[in-house]
Amino acid sequence: MRWLLVFLVTLGPGLAGDRVTFSDGAYSLEFPQGWEKSKAPTPDAEFARESPDGAVIISVNCDVIPENAVADMDAMAKASAKSYAEAIRFKGEAMISDGELDGCRAKFITLAPQEEDEGPIAMFAVFVDARKHLVRITATMSPQLGKETKDECLGDAYSFRRED
Repeated sequence: MRWLLVFLVTLGPGLAGDRVTFSDGAYSLEFPQGWEKSKAPTPDAEFARESPDGAVIISVNCDVIPENAVADMDAMAKASAKSYAEAIRFKGEAMISDGELDGCRAKFITLAPQEEDEGPIAMFAVFVDARKHLVRITATMSPQLGKETKDECLGDAYSFRRED
């Protein structure tokens, strides 16, 4: 979690790279130079990108929120944290926090092993209630990543923009 706090303090405009639009141009994310297109880990993902060192893969999903419905972000975050923990064999406690991205409510989920026996993989996910869509940005990574790669990964999520 410490690397998340460090990143939030140091995030700046220096992450210029490849801005990718999705959901018919409604939203976008920016990836640092060198991040490559990748096969998405789930068949329903809009797209995925992989870090140059292959240690991080980020996938993006976008689900329609029915008209007059409200996304239950708390329930989704809790259920997803449990599902992610099972998928990566994470034995620690998931951290879930509230936030905002480009004026939209967001939930941040972090599963970061602190000890070897807590699991071999870390995950970071962001759910964004973009009013018409629920955008899910999910990163799977090695918990031993260097600070620069972690910063790039989080910067991708924080670059979320509504384009319409």
